[in-house]
Amino acid sequence: LHDTPMRFVIFCLATLLALPAPAQGTLTGHVRDPAGFGIASAEVRIAVGPPGAAPTAQPGTPPGSPGTPPATITDAHGAFRILGVPAGTVTVSARRIGFRPGSHGVTVTDGQTVDVTVALAFTALQLEPVMVSARREPFDARLAGFQLRSQKRIGTFMNRERIEASASSTFSDLLRSVPGVRMGASTTGIRNSLRFRGSNCAPLVFIDGFPASADEFDVDIIDLASVEGIEIYMGMLTVPAEFNAPRGLEHCGVIAVWSRPYRPSPRPAKTVSPAELQRMVESAAVYTVDDVDTPARIVQDSFSPVYPDSLWKTRTGGQVTVEFVVDSNGLVEMPFFSVVSASHVEFGESVREALARARFAPAMRRGQRVRQLVQLPIRFSRPAA
Repeated sequence: LHDTPMRFVIFCLATLLALPAPAQGTLTGHVRDPAGFGIASAEVRIAVGPPGAAPTAQPGTPPGSPGTPPATITDAHGAFRILGVPAGTVTVSARRIGFRPGSHGVTVTDGQTVDVTVALAFTALQLEPVMVSARREPFDARLAGFQLRSQKRIGTFMNRERIEASASSTFSDLLRSVPGVRMGASTTGIRNSLRFRGSNCAPLVFIDGFPASADEFDVDIIDLASVEGIEIYMGMLTVPAEFNAPRGLEHCGVIAVWSRPYRPSPRPAKTVSPAELQRMVESAAVYTVDDVDTPARIVQDSFSPVYPDSLWKTRTGGQVTVEFVVDSNGLVEMPFFSVVSASHVEFGESVREALARARFAPAMRRGQRVRQLVQLPIRFSRPAA
């Protein structure tokens, strides 16, 4: 008799183990925007049955909450993966701020992986698209003189584009292509010592307007990746007054090197998740374009993304859509910034840096300035010529 309860427990366990495991499969796929690019941070859920079936969870319920079906959030490329999906016909639904919800029916087979794509259409959160079709010249007070002198064409000038086109690995390799430049070992141990035609002494090297050395200078210690421009003057008569040095050291010629401008890349210490942003919109802490009387708009000439060097060089075009909040003073709240979709990561990074310095006319609601959530599409296109 004492063994009866234990035997009953063993019997129940054996019965459960004998039952067949529920049929399940795996869903993988992407959530894409109208242009076909992946949408980041989209919420993906499944419901048993064809499209139009009753939802199995309330909208806005965080994925993974007790009692909710399998769900996930897409990654930076719009991709997702859901395990343990019941076999049979299921509906995959996706939603994200700034897009109309979308769904797609699919049949899941036991033990198999099924791929599905859910396309979402934009809502009215977007600003008018911005077109970037020119490589903005970097500006720095140090470079103003370089650009002015290069127009006079007294001397030899190399800008960033010419430096990249040379495919040179070192500074001395780059200078070998300049007529009148000679290379040779010096008595000071410099392997590639520079001399100009008709001169037996070393040219004076300036870096960002200051003499680098009054003696022989090893130019190969300069990293070409950090150089924006180079000016070369081979004779004393052509050297501009800006590069005159004490004791006439410029009489052997001058090489002026200008470093690339520093482009700040501010990153917020804290970023706001899409779920938190959704709650802020629902609680009216942040408004959408449909909820304001006058939407936020870019102040002219305050937003100027730089066409990424690598994509400009290969004439690669593309587009990116970003999401952010404009505060009541017209400034972008960078913790809310995120890339919604992008053809290339570099475009999103360029836009992020430009938005950190941009200015907006803030949104107005009932006569008051308010915070607004906006999405901004930017298209990058380099002309063929």
